[in-house]
Amino acid sequence: MQIKVNGKKEDLSAMLLSAERYALGRQTYIVQWTCEFIANNLHLLSEKDKKVMIRDIKWQEDKGYDKPYGWDCDKEEWMKLLKILESDLKER
Repeated sequence: MQIKVNGKKEDLSAMLLSAERYALGRQTYIVQWTCEFIANNLHLLSEKDKKVMIRDIKWQEDKGYDKPYGWDCDKEEWMKLLKILESDLKER
């Protein structure tokens, strides 16, 4: 099913960045769902927002939290997304 979304590509990119920032550090189903949605929709992200997501994910480790990414399964999702984002930027 195709859906129509009103707004510019930049708006969608910003919304995906907001979703990433909301989910980062959570310990719920939203982490996997968000990471998968972003990975499956890289074409909606601006190059700048991809770089910001990479920085966010890497910076999460430096916050000094006990479990900066949530549970181990959450960290796996973030590391997978990080690799995907970095790989996508290298290909451009």
